[in-house]
Amino acid sequence: MAHYEEDKIRDRAYQLWDLAGQPEGQEQDFWYQAERELAEEIEVDTSKEASVLDLPPIIPGGMTK
Repeated sequence: MAHYEEDKIRDRAYQLWDLAGQPEGQEQDFWYQAERELAEEIEVDTSKEASVLDLPPIIPGGMTK
């Protein structure tokens, strides 16, 4: 794993831990949650092209073609 990726995971895990009230003994849980979140960000296509819906045209009267 690249060092910068580990830093991002560590930062996110700390944020999650802090938001949860800084509980003790759950370090791995927050680490794994941060890994999952960051992996999902990488996999999600947020480009403008991906946000366009390919819907059929609407015909008057509510029917689609």
